[in-house]
Amino acid sequence: MADRFGSEFNNSKKYQCFCCSRQYTDLDEYKDHILKDHEEGRDFVICPLQRCGFPVRCVRTHFKAKHPSEKLPEKGMMKAMVWKDFSNGKCKKVKGPNTKTGYHGSTKMGQNFYYRSGWEKEVYELLDQDAEVLAYKAEPFEIPYVYKGEGHKYTPDIHVYFQDGRIELWEIKPANQTLLEQNKAKWSSAELACDMRGWKFVVITEQMIEKLKKKIANSHRGFLEYNYEDVD
Repeated sequence: MADRFGSEFNNSKKYQCFCCSRQYTDLDEYKDHILKDHEEGRDFVICPLQRCGFPVRCVRTHFKAKHPSEKLPEKGMMKAMVWKDFSNGKCKKVKGPNTKTGYHGSTKMGQNFYYRSGWEKEVYELLDQDAEVLAYKAEPFEIPYVYKGEGHKYTPDIHVYFQDGRIELWEIKPANQTLLEQNKAKWSSAELACDMRGWKFVVITEQMIEKLKKKIANSHRGFLEYNYEDVD
C-alpha cells in the first residue's frame, strides 16, 4: 500500500499515531483514532483542504509533502500546540516555540498560579495590575458539553470578579484557535452557563491582551497625571 502520509507510516506497514504512538494497519482507523481520542488544536490540526481534511501536526509541512501545488491558507491554525517524539521508544514532549510554562506569584491574590503559555502568564500579570479587578480564580470548575454526539467536560481558565460586581469567565486562546469546532462546542456551553448566572463569558485572544495592556497603561497614566496636578 502506498504511503500517503510519509513519516507516519513505518517499515512494518503500520500507521503510528503522532499523539500517543498507537499503531494501526488501516488508514481510516488511524484517522478516526486521532479525531476521536485526541484534542484538535492541542494535539493536531486539520488539513484545511476539503478533499483531504486529515489530522496532522503541521499544515505547512503537510502541504509541502502532500499538496505542493496548493496555496497555503492565510488564516487558521498552522500547527499543533504540543508535539511528542516517540523516536526512541519513549514519549518526549516537544513544545511549540511560543509555549511557556511556570508559576505566576500573584500580588493581588497572594498565591501562585500555574500558566501553560506566555499568554496566560501575561493575563495573570494584567489581572494583578488592573484596579477594576477585585479577585480571580484559576480553572474554577468544569462545564459539561457535547461534541460529535459525545459528552465531555471543559474547564475555563479564569473566573474574574470586578469591583463593580461584574463576574466574567475567561478563556485564553490564540485567535487562530477560535474557529476550531470543539472549541465552539465548549464555549457555547460556557456561554449558556454564564447566561444562567448573570455572568459574561469572554475569549481572551492575543488582540484582547494588547487591549488590556493599553487600558491598564492609560489608567495608570491618568492616575499619575491626577496626582501630579493634585500636588501642584
